[in-house]
Amino acid sequence: MRWKIGGLVVLVVLAIGSWAFIFINRNGDVATDDSTYSAPPLQAEASSTPTSTPSPTPAPKVTIPEGAKVVIVGDSWTVGYAATPAGKGYAPLVADAMGWDLTNMGASGTGYVNPGPKDEGTYASRIADESVDRGVDLVIIQGSVNDASNKDAGGVTAGATKAIAAARETWPSAQLIILGPCPSVLPVSTNLSSVDSQLTSITQKVHLNYVSCVQEQWITSSNFSRVIDASKLNHPSTEGHAFLAKKVETDLRKIVVTK
Repeated sequence: MRWKIGGLVVLVVLAIGSWAFIFINRNGDVATDDSTYSAPPLQAEASSTPTSTPSPTPAPKVTIPEGAKVVIVGDSWTVGYAATPAGKGYAPLVADAMGWDLTNMGASGTGYVNPGPKDEGTYASRIADESVDRGVDLVIIQGSVNDASNKDAGGVTAGATKAIAAARETWPSAQLIILGPCPSVLPVSTNLSSVDSQLTSITQKVHLNYVSCVQEQWITSSNFSRVIDASKLNHPSTEGHAFLAKKVETDLRKIVVTK
């Protein structure tokens, strides 16, 4: 009888030991065989530092001589439409303030995509029609609100790319600055925002300075009636041209270095 009890105890102990061995081994805390056991791989901790998109490289400053020869290509805003007299448009006002010799290539109704009501030509085609002039120091391409239509807004990137290429061929010694369109109505339309966004992207891609009236919010509900003349097809008034000239001049003085 004793050996039966003793045998039963041994069996119980062995059973308990086997269960404990299996339990411990399954939880990975104890190896069954030092020669074959390898520790589970450590999980890499997630980085607590957020990744960020690098900022675009700023375009270099523009260096031009005193009394520089400057061409401004643009639309009716560059023409000086609605200013009285016409010489009080933003373009000649900026040129006078900066001491430049200005050639005004404004043409009403035109843009990067829009050839104008009388087919005056897109910016690229108008620039390409000019004779090559190595004496021009700076070219500013302005606009255009005329591209902010459902038909034209999507083509601004291609149109601006062509205009920039044409400017570099026609005026091979000139620096380039792009001046974006301003809103003629508020709120700023989706199409005009698209024009501005496309010009932002293309200028960043080719490392040109871009002055954005839309992003800097030059025209707001608080000054709209003073800047825009609704009786003149929503163009800048004489006071509006003076206001815009000062805004453009302020930004240009951050970009342009006179040697």
